[in-house]
Amino acid sequence: MCDRMMRLIKVSLFFGILSLPVIPALAQPNAIEVEPNPSTPGRAVTFRWYFTGTKVVVSGGRFGRGINVTGRTSLIDHPRATTRYTFNVWYRGLGVAASGHKPKIVPLYAKYSLVVVVVPLAWYHDPHGWYIGYLPGWKHDNVYTPDEGSDGLVYFQQADDSIERLAVAIFPVKDMTADDLMAKVATTLPDHYDEVKIVSKKAFTYQGVPAVLLSFSGLDQTHPGTRTRSVVLVFVHKGRGYVISARTLAARFQARSDTMLAMVKSFGFTKSTPHTPKGSDSLLLKRGGGQGVR
Repeated sequence: MCDRMMRLIKVSLFFGILSLPVIPALAQPNAIEVEPNPSTPGRAVTFRWYFTGTKVVVSGGRFGRGINVTGRTSLIDHPRATTRYTFNVWYRGLGVAASGHKPKIVPLYAKYSLVVVVVPLAWYHDPHGWYIGYLPGWKHDNVYTPDEGSDGLVYFQQADDSIERLAVAIFPVKDMTADDLMAKVATTLPDHYDEVKIVSKKAFTYQGVPAVLLSFSGLDQTHPGTRTRSVVLVFVHKGRGYVISARTLAARFQARSDTMLAMVKSFGFTKSTPHTPKGSDSLLLKRGGGQGVR
């Protein structure tokens, strides 16, 4: 969720601010987390919230006009289209007091409204046990690598060397964390981009393991003078490093960011155990190797 996807969460307050110790202030930007967001049609989306109340009702999606979720802190839905969800919260907190008077505990009400963006994608299922979504009409190109064979590097794009594209790189790693892997990836960026600018970076959990999501811009060396913007997801899973990246024109990124994130975060596994690595050292992240993030 880019910047925890809080740019999609609009908080409306009614009659006061939550002030009980057990309920954080609604103005805090991390009161609700939604992952993944953006998503793809029918995919499980998990909501987690960090407040409580005497009554909490959520509406939208499969919850229809509203269900009571008092006492719960998470829910799952499978939206098939972009959907707005609303959390109505009744609670007791300090009311507004006249000057010189002590505030009293009174009934209060607040509402959260958030949107889960759903992006329709076509699907690629790799025979080695993973899948990813990409834009309909794009083609995929498999690049052989010594470590992984035919699925070591896969590009998804409309035409060869398109500016806008998706890439999946997989390679064996040893004693690496997601932070270590992202640091390695960052060293490869100047091999393919000039004037690299890191826009954002955040750690979160993906596929049940620690992951890092990076956004950067740069001048693509294969398209001189063209500034692009990329999002890069990295994580380590069962002895392998996974680098999933999506790129578009920097000037189009604001309009295309939901699509870019939806593609990157659509990556998943179809088997519990991936195939065995062919080697212990990867060529993908060596400087000059040219297959980290492109």
